[in-house]
Amino acid sequence: MASPTNVYNVVEERFPTELRFVFFSIGKRVVTKIIAYVNSHQFEGRDVYNLGFGDYDPTINDVEDQAKTNNGDAYKVFNTVLSTVPLFFEMFPNAILMVQGSDSSADFVEKCRTTCTKRCRSACRKFNQRVAVYRNFVEKHFAELCVSYWFLGGFIHAGYNLITERYIPGRKYDAILMFTK
Repeated sequence: MASPTNVYNVVEERFPTELRFVFFSIGKRVVTKIIAYVNSHQFEGRDVYNLGFGDYDPTINDVEDQAKTNNGDAYKVFNTVLSTVPLFFEMFPNAILMVQGSDSSADFVEKCRTTCTKRCRSACRKFNQRVAVYRNFVEKHFAELCVSYWFLGGFIHAGYNLITERYIPGRKYDAILMFTK
């Protein structure tokens, strides 16, 4: 999925309900990053893993997925995240991977309005920005990715209910689900 020459080295960590990859973003400073695949629920008899990503926060000993590091290496970090997807499917070939941004939750807009300097009038411009990065990647490489993966697009309704459909390029989704062919 990502060029092996433009990624950071990752260290794998396994937990009972989670698979993590840890790496260091090296830019303006050195930042520990964590890619977490967390088993969240079942869908049509398959385990669904949510892709989480962010900076490691030692004060809470967990991932801070709202962090904006601005470390000058965004493409290399993104490629590193993408490079772990095939590794995930090697370990969990029957799983479904769900990608949605930490800015996709139902309460994000209300939280954003309390601190946002943009003062969006109708729609929050930050809502779903993170999933849009993944969606743009899928759009750009859709034909190539469809050789190995099936895709579903998801819409969040009534708070947290996810409604899915076969992925349609060009449609804005709140979540992307993928699984191997």
